[in-house]
Amino acid sequence: MYEMGKEELRAVARVMKQRKFFRYGGAETAAFEREWADLLGVKTAIGVTSGTGALICALQAMGIGPGSSVLVPAYTFVSTALAVTAVGAIPILVGIDDSLTLDPVDMERKIRRHTACVIPVHMQGMPCNMRAIRRLAKQHGLRILEDCCQAVGGSYGGRRLGAWGDMAAFSFNQYKILSCGEGGVVVTSDAKLAERAFMAQDGSCSVWPETGVMSEAFFCGGSFRFNDLNAAILREQVRRLDCILTRLRRIRRLFMEGLRLPAGFRLVETHDEAGNCGVCFLIQAPSEAAAVEAETLLKEHVSLHRPINSGRHVYSAWGVVSGRVGGHHPDWDCFKHPANRAIRTNYDQPMTQTDDLLKRTLLVRTPYEWPDSKVRRTIATLNRILV
Repeated sequence: MYEMGKEELRAVARVMKQRKFFRYGGAETAAFEREWADLLGVKTAIGVTSGTGALICALQAMGIGPGSSVLVPAYTFVSTALAVTAVGAIPILVGIDDSLTLDPVDMERKIRRHTACVIPVHMQGMPCNMRAIRRLAKQHGLRILEDCCQAVGGSYGGRRLGAWGDMAAFSFNQYKILSCGEGGVVVTSDAKLAERAFMAQDGSCSVWPETGVMSEAFFCGGSFRFNDLNAAILREQVRRLDCILTRLRRIRRLFMEGLRLPAGFRLVETHDEAGNCGVCFLIQAPSEAAAVEAETLLKEHVSLHRPINSGRHVYSAWGVVSGRVGGHHPDWDCFKHPANRAIRTNYDQPMTQTDDLLKRTLLVRTPYEWPDSKVRRTIATLNRILV
């Protein structure tokens, strides 16, 4: 979250005075959903409780379950993989490229007859190579579920992230570009998938007249309903989005253009620099040792880390996945489900390229609050240190 102020307070007060917080009966959730769909250029947006909830509802809508495997990048928040296990499918790890996003080359290597879907994650606000991913998905008949949880408002090829796949998931928790504390949204332009996602987010929707007429048959969904308090906050947050992205991108560009790196180091260009959200920039070192040394020298001046140490975002830290521990009850354990018996996991296989990139890349946070003068002074300091 980058900005929060009196506009959000007024929005909360407005809803509290109306005393209508529920999805059904209030006006804020429906208004937010229309505005978000319009922003992305998609037909439907459905507010849910979290980014993870959005992923789960989307997977259910696409019919992903036991007997299916889903391609998941090895560098993402663990919830991307957990959403797959939550619907009874098996996550298969895919390596990353220099931009730390899903590598289409490795994606193609991992496709099997049971592969049903790929989840490209626009990690740290950096767009995936969506043209290559779409080409492979079309060739092999795979669904695409974009995980845009860390790339709210970003774009690729002039189109907003979230509008490239069959469906997409967004997050608005405390640590995202826009925030209402906790929340998410699932989007699609497919009418059938939209109806199924709506049923997945609210299993009781069949008894609410506000649901209206559905062409798809009702099924037993969950409870991921959004509420009007969070929606009201997000409507104000969305109005801030373009200004936030403009500032992030401008400060990031100052660093990208001003830094002078020693031989062997390089700044990583992502798959769409114009559409990059700008929350960070990447410095790639020639070796892990060089990255460690640079990290030690620079950490007093900028917020940075080597992604290998992220913990939550690295496949090697996902103990419940690598340990093949599914649902608590054995009948809810995807790794023990008879329909998944033929699906071989790849958690024990070395991911040499991914590990190497995560070890020798420095991820530097864009200092959103800094004035340009401090940015330029810091760039000059870093250049002196790195020479």
